[in-house]
Amino acid sequence: MLLKEATFRNLLYTMIIVKSEKDAEYQEKLFKINSIDINNFEEEFDNIQIENEVNAMLLFPYLDYTQGLSFLLVANGLIEGNTITFYERPNFDTFQIIRKDTLNDKEIFYLKDLLINNDFDLEYYVNYAINQTESYRDDAEVEMLRAFSEIDSCRNEDFPDDFLTYFFKEGLNPEGMWVRGKELKKDHILAELLNQPTQDFGINAGDVIKVIVYEDESGEISCIADLR
Repeated sequence: MLLKEATFRNLLYTMIIVKSEKDAEYQEKLFKINSIDINNFEEEFDNIQIENEVNAMLLFPYLDYTQGLSFLLVANGLIEGNTITFYERPNFDTFQIIRKDTLNDKEIFYLKDLLINNDFDLEYYVNYAINQTESYRDDAEVEMLRAFSEIDSCRNEDFPDDFLTYFFKEGLNPEGMWVRGKELKKDHILAELLNQPTQDFGINAGDVIKVIVYEDESGEISCIADLR
């Protein structure tokens, strides 16, 4: 399976393995950036020699409220057949993040798909990933909205906190715009308008609006701005 074929609900907070020799080698080099001269960074980085043969990365998907679906590098490894050998990190000095758009065409595996070397302390690395991304889950209101699966068909797959909302006003054409969820209420959602309307709806980018979740006769879900 390619990463772009997986939904954010299949990925979020679940360890995955992404196969990519080029990316894995790059991430392996990043472990050593503290040892190179920042004034000659590019040349020295290119010349970094890595000890381990790698072609895969162990990643922890999480949601960054402004940057969207993101992946914390946990460890690197080598896939051979149906097995993977993970290597212990040489240090935990770096916080290495990869954004989804760079991984979309890469093959992914779940932990159950491959045999993992017994000497790799997977539980330790899982706890590391959870602890490192804890601050991205500290807004209880946003977390509740993330769990609200009814609007998944309206969400941006790369930025799941954002969802498409339709605006209607007499005398104007309907307009679809992106909003970023802030809080789930009993009968509506509070969200921030992300882009400036092309028509005069009486609102502007950055305004907080009410969004109503509407289900039509066929069961299709739409998000509608309540401009009353």
